[in-house]
Amino acid sequence: MRVVVTGGAGFIGSRLVGALLDRGEEVLVIDDLSTGKVDKVPYGAKLYAFPAEAEETAELIASFRPEVVFHLAAQVGMGSSMRKPVEDGRSNVLGTLRVLEGCRESASKLVFSSTSGVYGGTSGSRLLRETSVKRPSSPYGLSKWAAEQYIQHAARWWGIRFTILRYANVYGPGQTAKGEGGVVACFLERQARGMPLIIHGDGEQGRDFVHVDDVVRANLAAIDSGEGEICNIGTAAATSINELASLFERLGRVSPGRIYESGRPGDARLSRLCPRKAEAVLGWRPAKTLEEGIAELLSVSTRTHRLQL
Repeated sequence: MRVVVTGGAGFIGSRLVGALLDRGEEVLVIDDLSTGKVDKVPYGAKLYAFPAEAEETAELIASFRPEVVFHLAAQVGMGSSMRKPVEDGRSNVLGTLRVLEGCRESASKLVFSSTSGVYGGTSGSRLLRETSVKRPSSPYGLSKWAAEQYIQHAARWWGIRFTILRYANVYGPGQTAKGEGGVVACFLERQARGMPLIIHGDGEQGRDFVHVDDVVRANLAAIDSGEGEICNIGTAAATSINELASLFERLGRVSPGRIYESGRPGDARLSRLCPRKAEAVLGWRPAKTLEEGIAELLSVSTRTHRLQL
């Protein structure tokens, strides 16, 4: 089977490319390498280095004629989107339109990587479901929601098949702390260096952490399932940033201290996704607990640090 993965040189995308190659699929990667790296693209995939919003994206998809397009390329920084909303919209909205153009010509199914940011978080302990009210708290969440709308309308206008996956906070091997890397990656890097963990705000904001390998499994399940559906990819569990810091300190057997800085504009107070629909339509459920995932990351980080010494 022929597949295209946009953003295939990035954290989640490269992991997905590897899984697809293991299945024996023919994989073409589109990535502008602004955050992704060439050496992260697994051997056997063909890389084209240009942004998703380029005209070449639609042309390449149309000529390659893949059965499935996994669209992961995006501007994913909430803070970046607040500072540069035009660039965020160009990447996340125009990029999706280019992919849709290609899918229209090639009759490919689109599996779209969206975000819990479309909800904007909630108060109390209420689970966010696919039908929950959308109140994006940043241009990033808004641009991904706009992209979702284009995809759903494209299905009606042009018959494009799709599955939309709304990710919780993804973490795991290969994630970097550079720029606006996830909090898990930032904690991992600072703890390995013996530096205090930086926490924005009071640390009581709750996040739903889902392992990258579980996210990859959801994408693979969407190849043959979830036609025309939107599914949350999360764990239904919320962990505060303070609790996450305590987990690092306990599992790492070290307490480098904590530094509390001012909160960030657009930060949701609580984000906790209900995964029941994903289980019903994709046959997917999270397999790895946060404690298991952090323990594995700390084990690898410790071995790597010792080798460097």
